[in-house]
Order: sequence, then C-alpha cells, then structure tokens
Amino acid sequence: MLKKIIIIGASLIAAFFLFIAIAGIIIMLKVDKGFIAAQMSKTLNRQVSIENIDVSIFSIVSGIEIKEVAISNFKTPQQLSSLQGKPVAANDVFASMEALRFKIRFLPLLKRQFDLKELVLYQPVINLSRNKWGVLSIDDLLKPKDKKPPQEQKEQVKEPAKPLSADNLPIAIKVGEVGVKNGTINYYDGKLGQTFQVYKLDTLAYDINVDPKDLANKDEIKLKFGMGLKTVGPMKTGSVQNFDIKMDAVGKLIPFDLKTRLLEPEAILHLAIPDGEITGLQIFNSIATIPILGDYLGQYISFLKGKQQWSNARENGVDLLYKAGNAKLTNGKFILKEAKFLFDGAMNTNSKALDMNLNMIMQKEINDKVKEGLAKKIDAAIKNPEVKKYTDTNQLAEAAMQPMLNKDNMIDLKFKVGGTTSKTNISLVHPQLNSLGNIVAKSAGGILTGAGVKAGKELLGEGRGKVLDDVHDLFKKKQ
Repeated sequence: MLKKIIIIGASLIAAFFLFIAIAGIIIMLKVDKGFIAAQMSKTLNRQVSIENIDVSIFSIVSGIEIKEVAISNFKTPQQLSSLQGKPVAANDVFASMEALRFKIRFLPLLKRQFDLKELVLYQPVINLSRNKWGVLSIDDLLKPKDKKPPQEQKEQVKEPAKPLSADNLPIAIKVGEVGVKNGTINYYDGKLGQTFQVYKLDTLAYDINVDPKDLANKDEIKLKFGMGLKTVGPMKTGSVQNFDIKMDAVGKLIPFDLKTRLLEPEAILHLAIPDGEITGLQIFNSIATIPILGDYLGQYISFLKGKQQWSNARENGVDLLYKAGNAKLTNGKFILKEAKFLFDGAMNTNSKALDMNLNMIMQKEINDKVKEGLAKKIDAAIKNPEVKKYTDTNQLAEAAMQPMLNKDNMIDLKFKVGGTTSKTNISLVHPQLNSLGNIVAKSAGGILTGAGVKAGKELLGEGRGKVLDDVHDLFKKKQ
C-alpha cells in the first residue's frame, strides 16, 4: 500500500512538473518581443517597440521581464501598419520604460485565486497633455470602445453603468507588489498654459488581499509612495506661483465598502513633506495682508509673501482620510524658520471647498523686536513733546502684545480658512485684536502720570493709521 501511495504521489508530482514545462515551452515559443509589441499596439492604438524580452521555459514560475519599451502617441490603423517593426521616433514618445517585470504564482489559479507576485514598471517616463478644450492625450484609452454601427449607437439608450460590487469578482485577489519605481510624468495643461513634472516617482501597492467571500477580513491594499512634484515655469493662475516639493506617504486603501459591498475606496494615509520650496501660496499671502496684523507685526509678517524653503523636516506632514470626494485632514504640521503652522479640517475634491483651521505660532526670538516696533509706532504718532514726556511707550507696546502671547510667551494666531482652493478666504479668529488705541485706553491708567493729564489734552495729528486713534478719547475722559 505504501509503495502504491509513493508511486501515485510521484506520478502526480511528475505530471505537475511536466505541465509546467509544457506551459513554459508554449510561452517561450509564442511570447516574444514581436508578439508582445503587436498586442500592445493593437490594444493601445500606438506604435510600440521593445528592445528585449526575457522569457524561458521557466517563465511561468519565474516571470517575464520586458526591457527598453517605447510607446508612441496615438496612431491610426494605417499609420500603425506603415510603422510596424520600426523604432518609435524620439519626438513622438508618449511613454517609455527601462523594464517591466511580471510574475504570477501558478498554483493558486487552480484554486480560483489570482496571486500576482510582482507587476512593476521600472523608470517609466510618461508625457501627458491636455489641450485648451480639455481633451487629454489619453482620452482614447479611457473611453470604452463601442463596436456597434453608428446607426445602432444613436438608437440605443445607454443605461448608466452599474457600480462595481465585490460580488462581481469571480475569484479572490492576492498581489505581492504592483506599481512604479523611479518614474517621471511630464504633464502640459493647455487650459492653464502650464507644465508640471512628477519626478522620482516610487509608488507601490503591496500585500493586496481582497476576497469577496471574506470581505470583513480581506479588503485591504497597503500603499507607500514617494515623489517630487514641481511647476515648470511660473503659474499663470491658481493659489500658488510656483513650487517644488518632495513628499512620501504610507498607509492603506480599503477598496470595497463593507456595508454596501460596492467599490467605494477609502484611503488612510500619513503624508510627509520633508523637503521643498513654494512661492506665492495664497493662504500665506492672505494672512500677510490682514491690516491689523500689519499694524501689530509689521515686517515680521511679511515673510509669508516670499519664497518658503525647508529641508529634512520630517515633522512636516498631515494625516489624511479620504472617501467619496471628501478629504479629512488631521495632525497637520508645517515648520518654517520663522513660524510653525498647525492645521486640520476638510476639503471636498469635487467642489474644491475648504473648511480648515490654521494655527500660526511664531518664534519667540522676535518678541522683543515686535515690541520695539510697536513702541516706535506709538512714539511716532505723538508729536507734542509734553505728551511724550509723560507717556511710557514701551509699556503701551507690551500691553498691546499681551493678547497675542500664549502660555509659552510666543505669538500665537488662529485663523479660519474657507472658500475654495482657487479663491481662498481667511480670517483671524484669535485673538480678537482691536486698534492699538483701544488697548492703550484700557491699560494707560497706570502708565500716564498725573502730570500727563494736562499734557494729554494736546494730541498732535490724527495718529498714524490705527495706532492711537482712540487715545484722544482717553485723555478727554482723564481731563
């Protein structure tokens, strides 16, 4: 009996390896660079050239690697026919890549499970564009092809596409790694007349595990990506002039909603922005132009209008929860040399609406300089020597600063950000700052001496701006 079991087991193992060998030979004979290029060209409506393909009888186990791939822009069938077998012209490259690796596990297929070990594009370069009418250069790839005659297409009433459900998946899906390594995307927007570039793009979805029969426990895609994103030339419109930032993120994607079982992806990420520079950020410009802050902080708020640069700032980042067009931001932190920014709130990616809270905490080192600047403003507004003789402008300046200082003696300002990403509204919500004259009026009783009462009847001029616009009333009350 034991001998029979051994013989049967050995036969099954031999049959399995024979099947693998036969399948490998078929792949080796059928799958070559000409075959792959022709299939890709037919599917994409683009000329495709492949320098080399690594395939053997063991490829069904070890995988296939395609090297030096170039893909042209859109071509008609007649153009494709005339270009067959020729390399893609350098000035007509839509996309290229150093290599594509594809590895799939065979045994799980027998159990109705799709187990992909690796599908990774190495060093791809993609050139995208959108014309002034809003048509993307890949629109032909995004729109489904309708093979019915035009007459039938007009008569047919198209039903809205049904949302994809987990129940539509015929098998469980398990993927080790899929994504892009060291990629570049060049994008030209004809409506804006602007070019953007994504560089050093490493984006991977890994440990993908989705099983429609066990969605409560297997409905997850782990994510990690890193990239640089920059403008090429100054922005003509929008909420920023130019930028060049590097970011990375880790987290996960939950593809199907557990209750509805429909495809409604939910992303949970921590996004870090450790390096970058940005000029003309609309939110910063709006803060810098709030009149009352200009009165209090003067030149120490103007840094927001310039170029912001930071490097090796691993603290800079935010936690992101995204689903159905709504992004929730928490634990946001952005540290610059002059100030620290804390933020949270929400954004709708469809309407571009913003509802954010922003907290700006400035470096303590500027306190004495701000106080000195306030004292100078107060002193400059008082022209009569007799008034100046009995006025302590340093104490007035110190009193004016008190509402801005937190428990750590740092200037701490809180803002509400609304509007949209293209037209941002921002308002100061804390502290409630009045004119400096009002603050002087509340605290001047212990500052002016008795002899200053008589001199206080003589204010010179209207003051400068809002600095002492209420001091006249103060002296009238003291008369």
